[in-house]
Order: sequence, then C-alpha cells, then structure tokens
Amino acid sequence: MINAILTAAVLLMLGLAIRGTTRWFALARIPVSLIAGIVGLILWQAAQWAAVRFDKSSLPTVVNEFELGPMAILSSWPGWLIAVVFAGMLLVKSDKRERGGGWTAVARQGLMVWIIVVGQTTIGLWITWCLIQPRSDVPMPNSTAMLIETGFAGGHGTAAAMGTVFENPAVGLAEGLDLGILMATSGLVYGLLAGVVLVNIGVLRRWTATPVQDKVILRHVSSDAMEEVQAEPEGARSSTISEAIEPLLLQAVWLALAFGIGVGLQTIVGSVAGELDGWVRNDSAGTAGDDVFRSKLGFVSVVGSFPLFIYTLFGGWLVRVGLTRIGAADWIDSRSIESLCGASMDLLVVAAVATLNLQAVASLWWAFSMLLIGGIVWSTFCLVVLSRRILPCTHWFELGLINFGMSTGTTATGFVLLRMIDPELKTRAAEEYALAAPLSAPFIGGGMLTVGLPLLLLERIPIAASTFGFTIVLLGLIVAGILSRRHETSTAS
Repeated sequence: MINAILTAAVLLMLGLAIRGTTRWFALARIPVSLIAGIVGLILWQAAQWAAVRFDKSSLPTVVNEFELGPMAILSSWPGWLIAVVFAGMLLVKSDKRERGGGWTAVARQGLMVWIIVVGQTTIGLWITWCLIQPRSDVPMPNSTAMLIETGFAGGHGTAAAMGTVFENPAVGLAEGLDLGILMATSGLVYGLLAGVVLVNIGVLRRWTATPVQDKVILRHVSSDAMEEVQAEPEGARSSTISEAIEPLLLQAVWLALAFGIGVGLQTIVGSVAGELDGWVRNDSAGTAGDDVFRSKLGFVSVVGSFPLFIYTLFGGWLVRVGLTRIGAADWIDSRSIESLCGASMDLLVVAAVATLNLQAVASLWWAFSMLLIGGIVWSTFCLVVLSRRILPCTHWFELGLINFGMSTGTTATGFVLLRMIDPELKTRAAEEYALAAPLSAPFIGGGMLTVGLPLLLLERIPIAASTFGFTIVLLGLIVAGILSRRHETSTAS
C-alpha cells in the first residue's frame, strides 16, 4: 500500500510537470490526474511487455515490483474511492448545490439508464440480424447482439460472467468471453478519449451548468490568488474545537465514519438477503449457464448489485443527521469535506486510468467491429441528443457524462469526465446518479435481464421478433422520458 501511494504521488508530480510545460493540455482542460493516469498506463503496459518479452530474472527488480506490486493495489482503488466521494456528499450542506427536480429527476435518470442499456441491445440486434448473420460463414447466435451491453454497460466483470452464459449449449457462442472482454476494453478506451473531446465541446457550446475556466497550474497563479489559496485552510481551523483536535483530521473522522456506516449497511443487507435465499434456495442441478441465471434471481444477487457508494451515501446522511440531533452540526466543515472528496477524486482518476486492462484476446474482428461502431454511435447519441431532452435541464450534461462513462465501461470513467467540469460536485448529478442506481443495477448492465435474455428469449424466438420487440420498447421509453421532461418544464413555468 505504501508503494502504491508513493507511485500515485510520483505519477501526479509527473502529470503536473507535463501539464506545466505543455500548453495544449491546459487549453484542452485536461486535469493533472488524467495526465498522471495516462503516464501510469504507459509505464504499466511497458512493464508488462518487458515481463513477457524477457526473462523476469534478467529484469531490474523495480520493473517486476512495479508490475506486480503497486499497480495491482492501484487497480482496486477506484471502487473504494468512489464510495469515499459519495460518503461526503450528504455530509456537506445541501444548500451549496443546485436545486434539482427531486425524486422526479432521480426517476428520469433511472429511465435514462434503461434507455441507454436497452438501446445497446436493440442496436446489437439490428446489426446481428442485418449485417453479421447474413455475411457469416458459420452460424452466429442471436445472442451475439448482447455483446454491446455486456462489454459497454457491463464492463469486464460482466463480460467474464457472461462468458459462461455464451458457452451454454443453448447459445453456442464459444468466443463470447473473448469478445466480451475485448468489447469492455475498447469501450473503456473510447469512453475516456472521446469523453475528453465531448467535455471540451460541451464547454464551448455552454452545455455545462456553470462556466468552466481553464485550470491554472501553480506556477502561473498570481500572488493575490496564491494568498487566497493559502488562506483557505484557515477556514477549517476556525472551528471552536480546534484546540482539542486538528480540524482537518476531525473532518476525515466524519468521512471515515460515514464510510464505515455504509460498509455496515451493505453487510447487514447482504446477510438478510442470504437468509432469505436460504429459505427459498432451489438445489436442483443444471448447466453452468442455468446456474448463473438462477443465481441472478436470488436476493443476494439483487442487493449485491447495489454498489458500495449507495450505502456510503446514506452513511453520510446518517452522520449529518446524528450530529444535527445533538446540536453539533457546526462540527462539520463543508469546505474541508469537499477538499477531502476532491483529493479522493483525483486519486480515483489516477488509479482508474493507470490500471486500464488493454490486453484482451480478439476474435471475429469483422463482427466485433460492427458491434463496436454501433455501441459507440449509440452511446454518443444518448449523451449529445437524448440526455438534453430527458435529464434535468440544469445539469443534463454533467449527469449525461456519468451515464456516458457507465455506458462505455465503468462509472469511474464517468467521474473522470465529471471531474473536468464539476470538480467540487456542486451539481446534483452525482447524487441523482447514486439514488437512481437501484432502479437499474439489479436488472440491466450485468443484472438479471442481461443474463436471462440469451437463455430465455433471444435463442428461443426468431431474431426478427426480438429486434422489433426491443425497438418498440426502446421507442416507448424514449417517448416517456421526453414527455416527462416536457411536463415538468411546463409545470415549473
């Protein structure tokens, strides 16, 4: 862990130096953390290449340790750091954020996720039916269409799980695991690179909730601004209990307490779900794919699909409510909490980018390329066109960027992009995304429906029926989202 922390620190210093000496990075509004992550990715890939190309015993010790030690630890950071960020969201005063549409906005966000993921499967069905199957020398199953959702919305974890389903005799896609992993990797790379371009387009087109100015690096900060930056920590020291405990440490304690409560809530809910599964467990034998599907129907699978950051979000709320009840709400310093969360976001970006998995086995390139292009076009269309017509008008672009990251691989990618235009998370985008996650996480993007569709539907009915059926459902969801947004706008006016 110490080596991982030192590695992240070195990467951040290299990123700061590169951004300070390259004007293009500043003009493109690329944060230091993103540059540091790319540097780490290059170094890690070089270490992995050297380990394969040469005998490890002949390599310098630092190369072997870099490949197996700190980078392996960094790869586990994003999931934890996102939970830390969400733990602090409801710790700070809510009046510092924009007012959104409340639970109506959360419901529309949940609907938007369904539109994105159902659309990925619909696009995949059209491509499989019209392009892949007619031109394939070998029979291609209808479930080939699920590769976009498996890799883009699901990510590497879902791709690994779906490999067992694709290999099921009822599906017959032996290359499904390799294609899913490659799709997930390609989605991550596209989501990050295209996301940076889309962020800059959004800034130029004024799609952001607040005007975004270039981040000025330390060596270009004026003396007046430097004095202001140096004066900020003093705000945290104005606490009435500063003589008893270091104020910044106290804020870290609140953040850790919120995080711990979230972990506890997740453990309790998981235990209860396990007991419920024990009462209704079906011990009948089946194929591997059938077992995966049945496991997705269990209570543990449903609540287990809720990420930790949902629980830590409510953990922060519980800490704030508790302190308010005992008259100690002023012990929470919002500025310090936001600074700690901002530091977590920067480390998240470094870890998520530096440990991208770019080594995947490719097969059936022609079919894969068609599906990849379809997924890219659809995910971009959802951000640029549909998000501005369905999501809250005050912060549709910020929330759309999180969805864009989610729909191209990982939520961490979405937060990398959000960090570029909303570094202090002042909009309600992240909060609404977290609250809406239970509306979709158990079902799509790696949930019950993702696993069940190939086994129960796609291989049992003609692909034409599936394609038209999904198209009708998708159009219905889009119309519902647009009408809901228009109704809210007319009501507000």
